[in-house]
Amino acid sequence: MRKLFYSILVGTATMTASGASAAVTLGSTTCSLGDISPTAVACRGWYEGNLNSNSPADRAAQAAALNALLGVSTFTAANLTFTETLPSISGNSVNFATPLYGNTVVSFHVGGANGQATGIGYSGTAFYLFDAGNLVGGLDTIGFNRAGLSNARLYSTGTFQTPAVPEPATWLMMILGFAAVGGAMRRKQAVQARVRYA
Repeated sequence: MRKLFYSILVGTATMTASGASAAVTLGSTTCSLGDISPTAVACRGWYEGNLNSNSPADRAAQAAALNALLGVSTFTAANLTFTETLPSISGNSVNFATPLYGNTVVSFHVGGANGQATGIGYSGTAFYLFDAGNLVGGLDTIGFNRAGLSNARLYSTGTFQTPAVPEPATWLMMILGFAAVGGAMRRKQAVQARVRYA
């Protein structure tokens, strides 16, 4: 029994040390879905440091964070791609040049922002998944509700979905439906008129 317990303990420690998230150090503050507008569907972070760089260690950390955010294990430092990076941002509005549609994945880095009510207390990076909707022209501004925004990265976003045009058979069914409703209303009025004058 003692050997079994020891082997489970060693196995758990080995899995934890070699796990994908071991490359990322989680800070003392956690992200919130309300950190961004529109509100996020999921978030991961805050991870210590500026992970929005292209160093091998930061790429591995980004891959681990994205795997955790999306519940997958497909991202690695080698295959990690992104759409756009904003290297310097001031204020609390993020405007990517890429139009945003549907499920969108972004990361935001904040500086220390120590002592500010909406700061996280250290330099950190968080990753967010949110629905950008299907606006014509795309969503152009993301609101960021924390202090100290420094830079941002867009990993992926959807494409504009043209609203479906009904098939001719659907139009025919709709027209016949309106005709049936109209006929029923006329019939009801005629019956009411006969009853009234009878």
